[in-house]
Amino acid sequence: MSENPKVAAAATEKSDVRLDRLILIGTFGADSDRYALVRHASGRIMTIRAGEKLDGRRVVGIGKGEVVLQSGSRQTRLSMPSG
Repeated sequence: MSENPKVAAAATEKSDVRLDRLILIGTFGADSDRYALVRHASGRIMTIRAGEKLDGRRVVGIGKGEVVLQSGSRQTRLSMPSG
C-alpha cells in the first residue's frame, strides 16, 4: 500500500459502476463497422456487433460510447460509466 495518503485514498475510492448488471466497457471501430465491449453481471466480457443478440435483446445500434438494445418495441441504451 502507498505511504502517500492521497494515492491511498484514490486507489480505494468507491466506484459508481454496478457490477451486478450488464455494463458497457467501450466502443471501437469505424463508424460503419462499430463494435462494443460489454461486461455481464457474471463477470464475462464479450465483444458484440449490431445485429447480434445480447441477453435476449437485439443489438440495433452502436455509437460512440453507447449501445442500443431492442426487445419487441422497447429500446434500452447502455452508456459508458461516468468517471
